[in-house]
Amino acid sequence: MTTVNTSVPDTAEESTGQHAPATADRSGGPARPSRAARVRRGIAMAAVVAVGTGVIGLGTGVGPAAAERAPAHAGWDGSRYWFKNAQGEWRWTTHYDVYVARTGGANSSSTSSAKPSGGIKQGWDGSRYWFKNSKGEWRWTTHYDVYLARTGGSSSSSGAPSSSGSSASPHDSVAGDRNVEAAVQFALAQVGKPFMTAGNGPDGYDCSGLVQQSFRRGGIELPRIANDQYAATTPIGASQLRRGDLLFWSPDGTRRGIQHVAIYLGNNQYVEAARPGTKIRISGISKGYYPAYMGRP
Repeated sequence: MTTVNTSVPDTAEESTGQHAPATADRSGGPARPSRAARVRRGIAMAAVVAVGTGVIGLGTGVGPAAAERAPAHAGWDGSRYWFKNAQGEWRWTTHYDVYVARTGGANSSSTSSAKPSGGIKQGWDGSRYWFKNSKGEWRWTTHYDVYLARTGGSSSSSGAPSSSGSSASPHDSVAGDRNVEAAVQFALAQVGKPFMTAGNGPDGYDCSGLVQQSFRRGGIELPRIANDQYAATTPIGASQLRRGDLLFWSPDGTRRGIQHVAIYLGNNQYVEAARPGTKIRISGISKGYYPAYMGRP
């Protein structure tokens, strides 16, 4: 009688990397692959399926920009940090530390290469904060907290530009409260997105949705409806207006009739989600369309 050891071939195969001979079927049928060979083949097939279905992690919270519109510039766009990899391809991450590691912090502060007409002025220019370093060289950042840290909280520049190209007075360059400024910055980052009825973002907003979501980014909670938002603010007059205050319009002039709200930027400019068919934009206060109420969150 012949004794067959069913475990030795598989063990030897695992340790030497050699193929074990096929095991003949007792019924005389075709030879079957060994157990180890079947396991290896199953693993290989699983790997092929994983690759084919895109189950490949990029790690550290970094995502490819494929099938997404390329950003206008590197840095924060209101929802993620954009940067280019070594191949010049756009990538993004929601983690600031990852962004800094991938860019070396280059996009948080950068030297001006093209000075605007009239020269650079410290503060917000509509897209970034400008300041001078210890050597007197111009640098910029899109992060308000970085700007405050580098300037000691000072600001002496123009605010968000108007549609006519004019700039705000120095006290309107940034809001005195950094939480309010965070709300303003979020709202400005949404400019160009479409008006969306009952929209709460991120793809579109209506007027009060934009205001609520913007101030939420600054840690300030407001109601969802425009007239309720006014009720949650401290009423102010036009002479008291400052960056980050809210403007309200009421067709019938009553508080209950408030139907539109916008965020004041300074220099008679405000950011708004106006109406269906328009995009979030920066507009100017005019006598023909003057807000009925004003409030401070």
